[in-house]
Order: sequence, then C-alpha cells, then structure tokens
Amino acid sequence: MKRVWRERSGFKCFAAPTGPSSIAGHLLKQRGINREEEVRQFMFPEYERDLHDPFLFRDMEKVVGRIAAAQDRGEKIGVFGDFDADGVTSSVIIRETLERLGIDTVIHIPHKIDEGHGLSRKAILRFRESGVRLILTLDCGMMNHQEIAEAASSGMETIVIDHHHVPEILPPAFAIINPKLPADTYPFRDLCGAGTSFKVATALYRRLMPERTEELKWLLDVAAIGTVADVMPLIGENRVIVKYGLIVLQKTRRPGLLEMYAVGRIPIDDRHAPDARMIAFQIAPRINAASRMAHAETAHELLFTLDRVKARVLALELEGYNSARQKVSQVAAENVRAVAELKFRDEKFIVAVGSEFPLGVVGLVAGKVAHEIGKPTGVFQRGEEMSTGSFRSIPGFSIIEALEECSDLFEKFGGHEQAAGLTIRNDRMDAFLERFGEIVRDRLKEVETVPELLIDAELHPGDVTLDLIRALSDLAPFGEGNPEPVFRLSGLEIREARTVGKGGKHWKLSLSHSSFSHSIDAVGWSLVTSYPDLGPGCQIEIVCQIEENTWNGRTVPQLKLLDMKR
Repeated sequence: MKRVWRERSGFKCFAAPTGPSSIAGHLLKQRGINREEEVRQFMFPEYERDLHDPFLFRDMEKVVGRIAAAQDRGEKIGVFGDFDADGVTSSVIIRETLERLGIDTVIHIPHKIDEGHGLSRKAILRFRESGVRLILTLDCGMMNHQEIAEAASSGMETIVIDHHHVPEILPPAFAIINPKLPADTYPFRDLCGAGTSFKVATALYRRLMPERTEELKWLLDVAAIGTVADVMPLIGENRVIVKYGLIVLQKTRRPGLLEMYAVGRIPIDDRHAPDARMIAFQIAPRINAASRMAHAETAHELLFTLDRVKARVLALELEGYNSARQKVSQVAAENVRAVAELKFRDEKFIVAVGSEFPLGVVGLVAGKVAHEIGKPTGVFQRGEEMSTGSFRSIPGFSIIEALEECSDLFEKFGGHEQAAGLTIRNDRMDAFLERFGEIVRDRLKEVETVPELLIDAELHPGDVTLDLIRALSDLAPFGEGNPEPVFRLSGLEIREARTVGKGGKHWKLSLSHSSFSHSIDAVGWSLVTSYPDLGPGCQIEIVCQIEENTWNGRTVPQLKLLDMKR
C-alpha cells in the first residue's frame, strides 16, 4: 500500500548543499533538543551521569528492605515474568540479581495461551507449594488485584514491578515500582519492564552488595533488548540503557545470545557492532517466538543459562519457532487485510475476529496491519465462549484509554498507550465493537487514518556523503521517540535499474544528479510491485534513509528507498 508523504513538524528544505553538522543540528532541534546541555546528553550519554538514583522511586526503600529481609530469613522468592521479550528480559535481570544475593528463586513464566497475561492462579499455586513467601511480578501486575489478594490470603506478599497503565484503584501489593504512578517521585516515566527491573537490580546491588556494582553493566544487554522490543521512546534513561546495552550485546558473555547469533546468522561479533534495528528485527522476534509458538521458558533459559551446549539446543529450538512464526503470521496478516478491505474500509479502525487466528501471533499481526493501513487494529482468536486478542494503535491515539471506557464488558484487559490485550465473552463482542467504534470515530474524526511517511528534511543530493552518514550516526540509537531520519530527494534520474532477491521483488537502482561526480546506488525493498516499470532515463523523487554500503573493501553512501514518485 502506497503511503501519504507528510512533512514532520519542523521540516526544513536544504535547497543548496550544506554541511553535515547543519543537518544534524536541524534534526536535534526538530526533536526538541536545543540547549547545549541537552545536546551533549543526547549525543554523548554517560552511564554514571545520566541514570537516575533508583531510590527516587517512592517504594524502592520498602522493596530493598523486604528483599533484604528475605535474604536474612532464607526465604524463597517467586519471580513471575510476563511472556514477551520485555517480561522475559525482566525476569532474567531479577533472577540473576537475586541469585547473586544468595536468594533461592522459583521462576514462573506464564504460558501465553493457557494462562494469559498477568499473575495467574496457576503461578500462585506453584509458589505456595514451593514455600515462597514473597512474589515479584515483572512487566505485569497492575491489573491483578484479585490474584494479589489471593496470594496474600495464602501468606505471600507481592511486589509489583511494572510499567503499564495505572488503574484508578491500585492492586493490594506490599509495594509497587512503576514509573507511571502519578504520585511517584521518579523523574523518568518511560522505562519498560526490563528498564524498571534494572532500576530495582541497581538498588539491590548498591545497598546489599556494593562491592559488586560493576557487574550491573553486564545486565544491560538484556535491558536493552527489553527496551527496544517493547518499543519504548529512545530518549532519557532509555537512550543510556540502549546505547550501553548495544556495547554489551557485542561483548556479551551469555552463551545463549552467542548461540543465537551463530544459529540465526546475526552479524554481531568483534568487528560488527549491533544497532537498535538489529534488536528490533532479529533478536527480539526470536525471543518472542518462544511464547508465540510454544512457551517463553525456552527464551528465558536461553538468556539465563551458562551451559554452552544447552544454549545451542535452545537457540536451535528458538530458530525453529521463529521460522514457523513467520509463516503463520504471514497467512494471518493476509486474512486480516482481507477483513479490513471488506468490512472496515470506511471505518477509523479494524477488528478481525476468528478461530483461524492463532493466539500466539495476534499482537504481531495487529501491529503489522496497523502500521501498513494506518488504523488502530485488533485481532482476536474466537473460542467457544470467549475471544482473546490484542490491539495495536497509531501515534496519537491511546488504545488503553479507549479500552478502559469499555472495561465493564471485558473479563480482563491491560496494556499501555500503543498496545493492549483483552479477553471478552463472545456474546458481548457486538456491544464492545459498537461502543469502541463510537470512541474511535469521535477521537479520530479530524484525523485521516492512512499510512504515512513522515519526512524530516529535503536534502540537496550533493549532501549525500559519508561525512553526513557519520554525523547522523551520532544521533543513534534510533527507534521510538528518536526515529531514524527520513529525507526527500528530488531531481534524480535512473541510470540503471534491475530487480533483485527471490522473485525479483526488490529494486537495485543507480541514480544520477547534476551534483554527483558519479552515480549513487539505491535499494527499494519490496517496491517492484508498486513501481513495476522503472528503467533508465526515468526522473524520480524519492523518500529515503541514508546508509553505508561496504563492498570489496570500499565504503560508499547508499540510499534505502522508502517510497518514490515519477
């Protein structure tokens, strides 16, 4: 589907060649980074300077005190982590920290289909039978009022470590660590579950084993994975976590990650540094594939184990799950696109309900379709009495706020602004769709719900140089809240055009311009269907990102085409 080109707020046209520093400076201002101190922190984040004191969380003293008491008494702690990449990495961070404190842990990662999201009764029973006295919920728990009360009735206290939506009535937990708590004193609100867990780990190291605080940095690889996987804005503390986490990912001591790199042919080694995109599209999908196709315990053990042989077996298992996930999600996405065209073409939202949608991939498929079509999208697996599904939203529309207005119709729900899940009785689905539809239409009545390309600046083609690429690299890591810059270039002529890849779906172009001393290469992934008749002599205007391409020891700029106009 072709996308509408829109100029991002603060768009600038560089009509004549300018320096790389001017373009980078424009991008910083566009992101609201103006003052010298802000620029320095953004471009050169420092681990010690730019991470906040974890004891700024209002309940952190209580949490550390209670865990210290568990350590003194020899109590077992139940660690309950959610099943997605953020929850899995959260559970690894906390498990490793507790075990370094000498605390016996009982780990429970829920089965996505059998238990669903949030603290489950199955986990409470297992913890009780294992002699657990304290439960930590990671990347979940804010909506588990009943389960936390049930755990308390069995003599178990619960600490909620979460970052999701805060309900009006808080769960009856011993303590809550959540940066989104309105009354909390923590200054950064956008931590994910793994980031919040890292802050708890930091507090525990500082207070209970200060002589080992340098070991904390080795947790940044999984903290970075969770942050990128959960699509957190890469600003503030998240930027520090990911910037340093990428360094640790390259040097990781985890046999599981090393085997994942090898089995998945992920190019991370001493000579090839990872970036946030590599986490988003290669590492996180493999971790998430475990819960989508089987059980997230596989991913947890892969990240936790020190046994290289076990890590190899688990990495191969995850690779198989990921391949199966790709096939299943492709079919499901095609079915949702058909529903969107048939029933929701003139609507502001899309909801697809059917027994044919595998529960493990409904969130993934909803996100893919929402991005492609530009509408909030929900995909549900319909069961005999209940339907369970996931929503993914579009920028500027809070899906969790919309769902909260319908919460009396649900059996359970939870999530945040851009992603949420719920379970609903089938006989209430029509009432939900009617009410939800009214909410979406009202809030998006002035919004054109179409897929769009946001353009940061129009460059003069003469600015496409290796110096510009290096200047842009100082703005990385790119992701949510700090998108990779997108540029428009005009007045280009195709000198050569050929199709590449399986089935010839991709364009490889050689482009010329009066300011070029020689042509520049461009690749257009999956653009052959949209633009089937390109050839030498065609005049085009493009929207692209700029990257390096190294071949036979020579490094040159290359354009990654996002769209074009003849």
